[in-house]
Amino acid sequence: MALIEPVIIRKAQAILLRKVEYGDHDVVLTFLTPGEGKVSAFAKNAKKSVKRFSGVLELFTLLEVVVRQGKGLPYLEEASIISPFEFIRTDYLKLAYAGYWAEVTIQWLEEGEPQQRLFALFESALGALHDARRAPGTVSILFQLLFLDIAGFAPSLTLCAGCGASMESLSEDRVLFDLDRGGLACRQCRGEARQRMAISAGTIKQLRWVLEEGLEGAFRVRFSPAAEREGLALLERFLPRHLGREPKSLSFLSKIRSS
Repeated sequence: MALIEPVIIRKAQAILLRKVEYGDHDVVLTFLTPGEGKVSAFAKNAKKSVKRFSGVLELFTLLEVVVRQGKGLPYLEEASIISPFEFIRTDYLKLAYAGYWAEVTIQWLEEGEPQQRLFALFESALGALHDARRAPGTVSILFQLLFLDIAGFAPSLTLCAGCGASMESLSEDRVLFDLDRGGLACRQCRGEARQRMAISAGTIKQLRWVLEEGLEGAFRVRFSPAAEREGLALLERFLPRHLGREPKSLSFLSKIRSS
């Protein structure tokens, strides 16, 4: 007698990170959920089902989803909008930033691992990006820095990455960041830094503050235009190095930002 494959129905909050067309009518979706991290699901007839999915499956929307797990890839049964974050999708720059975060998240995560902290970060970042009062570049600095902290790759901003000497008191206007070692370089160690960037002490202090405050306080910070440029330049070089590859979306983001 053949065994019947058990059917498991799961309900969860989810952020839609990626949508890939499959055939004429179907799509394969990638979600970020708090309980299972990255989850992929098959949405059958999603492109023609007006009743079930019309206007719901938009990228970077916070949803409540119902997924049916049988044999193979899970099926999306239902989806309803919690927060649409619609202003992100009407602004190319905001859309480019959100696309970069999504690609980084998808590259780093394994399927099925709980990610409550990352889910909370992504939801907060989308909410800030949706807010017209917030500078998109600053929001991206906050997302990248806190993402690195969650991933265990946060840059060392208080100790020399070479010898471990304290860098708490910054007496110089500009300090050296060693990209290979992932932190600041003191005077004695700066000659060993082959891949390096000079960063203003003021920007370093703001980045420290973000890491110290964590998600609860970080989104209150405001960066000057100069500090924002420095912070983005640093993190958009540093984060891909620790992922092991350059996200394709970063090139698109750079083009949008320069246009």
